[in-house]
Parts: sequence; C-alpha cells; structure tokens
Amino acid sequence: MRDFAPVIERCLQRLAQPTTGAARLFHGRGHSYPGYADITVDFFPPVVLVACFSGDEAGAMSLARLLFESLPDVEGVRVQLRDGRRTRFVQAAGTVPDELLAEEDGLKYLIRLTGNLHVGLFLDSAPAREWVRDKARDARVLNLFAYTCGFSVAAMAGGAKQVVNVDMSRRALDWGRQNHGFNAHDLRAVRMIAHDVLKSWSKLRQLGPYDLVIIDPPTSQRGSFNAERQYGQLLKRLKDLAAPGAYVLACLNSPFLHTDFLPAQMAKWCPRCSFLGYLPGSEDFPDVFVDRALKAAMFRHAG
Repeated sequence: MRDFAPVIERCLQRLAQPTTGAARLFHGRGHSYPGYADITVDFFPPVVLVACFSGDEAGAMSLARLLFESLPDVEGVRVQLRDGRRTRFVQAAGTVPDELLAEEDGLKYLIRLTGNLHVGLFLDSAPAREWVRDKARDARVLNLFAYTCGFSVAAMAGGAKQVVNVDMSRRALDWGRQNHGFNAHDLRAVRMIAHDVLKSWSKLRQLGPYDLVIIDPPTSQRGSFNAERQYGQLLKRLKDLAAPGAYVLACLNSPFLHTDFLPAQMAKWCPRCSFLGYLPGSEDFPDVFVDRALKAAMFRHAG
C-alpha cells in the first residue's frame, strides 16, 4: 500500500492557509511531489474530492479514508477515477451530496460530483477570474467556450454591462445560468448562445463590439475544436469583435503547446493586439514544467 503521508501533510498545510472557499489542497499532476503525479485533492467545503488518474482505485480509496480521518471540518470524501475522458465517482467516506454550492472570492458556483468529467469549476483559473472581475467594470464582455460561465459570473460581479456566453453545450450554459442566479445577477444582461463558436461570427459581430473578450477553448475536442490547428481562427476574428482598447484574455491548457504559442499566434492573426504578459498561475497548482500548466495570456487591442 502506498504511503500517503506527504499528501495528508500538504493538505493540512493548505487548510491552515487563508482561503476564499474552494481550493486545490494537493496537486500531484504538476510533478512537484514525486510518486504522486496521479493524484489531486480538491476541497469544496465541507467535502473533499480525490481524483485519481492511474487506475489505482484501492490507493485512492485508502487516501480518501485517511483524509476523512485527518482533515478538520470535512463531512465526506468522494473519489473520481479518471481514464481519459471517461470518469467514475465512488463514495469513500462520510456524506457527499451529488450537488453543492462552492464559494470562490465571495461568488457561488454549482458543483456536481457525479457523472461529469469536470465538476463545474476549474480551480486553476481562479487568478484569471479575478483579472476578469477587475477589468469588467461597465464592459461589454464576450465569453467564448463559456462552459458553466465562471468567467461570466466574475465579469458580472465586476460590474459588466453585458456578457455574451457562447458554447456548443446547451446543458453547460443552463448550468451557467444557474450560477448567475445563485449570485443574484440580472439575467437580462447575460446572453447565452448555444452554437459552435466557429460558426457564430455573424451573430457575435451584431452583438458587439466588446470591451473584453475571453477565449478559453478545450485543447482538443473531437468534432469541435483543436487548439493547435484552430486557435488562429479565433484570433483573426478579433479585428471584427473587439472595440478599440479592448482587453483580450486568451487561455490555453495544453501540455504540448508552450508559452510562445499564444503570443506567436496573436502576432500572426491579429497584430493589432499587443501582448501584455501572462497572468501568474495559482499557487495551489505548482508545476515543475511551467510550459505544461494553464497559460492565461493578456492582450490589448489597438482598434
């Protein structure tokens, strides 16, 4: 049986630090903890989610029970067994509801701990949501590949005038609408468009121009989008979508496309957007290989 003492110790250390709510307690995927690259531990108070990417169900269940015994104020632990895009949830200890509301920086997000590959909120994007909230005052915002509208929630909390969310999944957008409702946002200012982003440019132009554009696509989604081949198709449309002086946040979560990819693509497809730099990554997601972690690039459109 594996020795999970380093995982428990790190989780206890993280819980002793200030937090705004939901947090990653242990990030083995960043290879900062040799021997535990298959394990992550997330905290959605008052429950814990252990994700295992190696198929070691027995080890993950053992860790889950240890966490339940060791961590204060935890009511239950569930295990997510990940195999590529397939996922399975197993109850390990205590009580865990299938749905709960998590908080981050005072905002509420619906988390679903059953059936879905992703639970509803990408915790590594917290610094990017904070940046969006800071830039959204009186802005018209376009949120491409909106998923459950985390960026939209942050934008409305920051005082956005209007947010247009685009995603192929109507179910994800309905989830996002719930997130806005939990935060008492005016839904008249939130537009949901369940279309393929790459086939929606005419409609998006009609609703623009935008003062803030957020691009957060999947790295590769069969039949939908491939970042390496198609990211440029998004960036070349900025000239028709972005208002003069607009901010652009371009995200990329590919371990194979490095930090030079986004600035180079922007220089090629929309040279009027100047590169401002990368947002710092979340401290909860240390990564030995910086180029493999989430990349969130900031740009400014000259108009």
